[in-house]
Amino acid sequence: MSSEFLMDESCFACGTRNDNGLKLDIAEQKDGVRAKINPPEWTQGYNRVVHGGIIATILDELAVWAAFKKGHKSVTAELSMRIRKAMRVDSTYTASARVVKTKHRLIEAESEIVDENGELIASAVVRLLKVV
Repeated sequence: MSSEFLMDESCFACGTRNDNGLKLDIAEQKDGVRAKINPPEWTQGYNRVVHGGIIATILDELAVWAAFKKGHKSVTAELSMRIRKAMRVDSTYTASARVVKTKHRLIEAESEIVDENGELIASAVVRLLKVV
């Protein structure tokens, strides 16, 4: 794997120039990162329910950004996700992530999505591999 790490605005999850993307606006917090999410209709799988792959993408992206904000350029090596409740299109959610452990080239992060009432929608443990 090349150690070159390029970021541009075309990322499916956070890129502002990707017309087909989620355009997540990820903000640094004291304990990690956070993003407000209002999933559009095109993210659905079942009627008005966000597709599980989109949920995984959000959890993954927040974990990578949490590592990046700690100075680690990384890629996902493993993601273990648990969905607890349906995520609906056109509703508002908050996703967050934080780094919980760093050992050599491996980083472990935890990410989650909660609804407006603070109820857990989905969570993940994400293992990342440093690339530089």
